[in-house]
This record gives sequence, C-alpha cells and structure tokens, in this order.
Amino acid sequence: MSNVENDLAIKPEDTGATEILQPIEEKAKLYGFGGWLYLVALGFLLTFGSSLIYLIDTILPIYQNGLLSELHEENWKYSLVIIYETVINIFFVIFPVFLVYLGMKKKKLLRNMVINFYIINFAFNISYYLITNSIEEMATHEFMSEQGRNIVKSLVTCLIWIPYFINSKRVKNTYIN
Repeated sequence: MSNVENDLAIKPEDTGATEILQPIEEKAKLYGFGGWLYLVALGFLLTFGSSLIYLIDTILPIYQNGLLSELHEENWKYSLVIIYETVINIFFVIFPVFLVYLGMKKKKLLRNMVINFYIINFAFNISYYLITNSIEEMATHEFMSEQGRNIVKSLVTCLIWIPYFINSKRVKNTYIN
C-alpha cells in the first residue's frame, strides 16, 4: 500500500510548483513601500523642508524688502542668482509633493519622475556653480568649495539612486498603474 501511495503522490519538483511559487513569493516580498524606498522618501522630505524654509526665511524677505532691485542695480548677476534660486527652490518644494502623490497612487510614472528629479538636481548644482563662479564677489574659495561638494553629492546621489530605480524589483512590482 505504501508503494502505491508513493507512486500516486505528486512531487512538487515534478509539477514545477516550486518554480511557480518562487516568483510569487519573491513578488510578494518585494511589493509595496519599504526597503530602500524609506531613504528615498526621507530625501524627498528633507528636500521639501529645506527648500521651503530657505524660500520663507531667505528668499521671501529679499522680495518683500525691495532688496532684489537694489541688488540688480549693484550687479544684474545678483538678481539673476536670486531669481534662479527662487525658481529652483519652488521646484524643490512642488516636485517632491508630486512624487509623493505618484507614490501613493502607485503610478508607473514615478520611476521616470524620480530619475528626472535626480538629474535636474545634478544639473541645477552644476549651473548654480557656473553662475555664481561668474560673479567675482560670490566666487570666494569657501563658497565655491561648498558648491563643488554639492555637485559631488548630487552626482553620488544619481549614481546610487538612478540605477536603483531602473533595476529595483520592488519599484517594478509596486509602481505599476
């Protein structure tokens, strides 16, 4: 009798059931918000917060006090820097909110938008370096060193997170709508 049971018993390796279950288990493990995405979200939160504070505490008073026109009269490049910083910081306030919306809705578009966000941040740091370097009064060694560090940080960010968003199974399994 035991011999008959063994012959009639279905072994998982004979049916391919383990092959079917493996991807389902892997997909279930790597689905949803978690893992390294917590660091990405923290980065967006910090970007949002620091840009909002900078806009309120530093940029807004320049516009309210009429300092922008004074700076323009002294050197038009100063006003260019202020306007450029304003636009970029508004972007860094609005875009992370948009990314959070895409993330909550599990939109497939999130992946490309995050990659674009990191590329734009890198491009901003390079262009800001070039603009401020053209203003002799701003191009102090300390200031330009800080801007150079910002370029390196944004490059490292791109080198880490862009491949992550391209290759991550969690991102592919979660953001599908």
